[in-house]
Amino acid sequence: MDHATLIDCLYQAYASRDADQVASLYHPDGWHEEVAMAKRREGRAALAEGLVGFWRMLPDVSWDRRGYIRAANQVAVPYFMTGTFTPRGGDGTPRQIALDGLHIFEIRDGLFASSKDMWDLDIFKAQMG
Repeated sequence: MDHATLIDCLYQAYASRDADQVASLYHPDGWHEEVAMAKRREGRAALAEGLVGFWRMLPDVSWDRRGYIRAANQVAVPYFMTGTFTPRGGDGTPRQIALDGLHIFEIRDGLFASSKDMWDLDIFKAQMG
């Protein structure tokens, strides 16, 4: 799959909340890193599990892509993410989350070999309350 189609398929699977479809776009040994949280998930099952948990936390999350930059086998996708976070326990008032971020993908043989998601943890925590 060419890089543009692969990227489109990923964000379509994100939008439809299809964790297995997202994971299938990675190599079996592919990985995703949340840079701000220093967390990395490796393998398709772990990738899908992480997304299910993320969508539970922000069920209406969406990404507004701001183009992309391709250099060799890597693609950077700037985005603006929005969603609603509802805290558990205590004050359960929903809070709006809005973050600029950057996905960096490494593509090998038409699938993702790796991805990194970069965003500001301090801004995220402040919005969560």
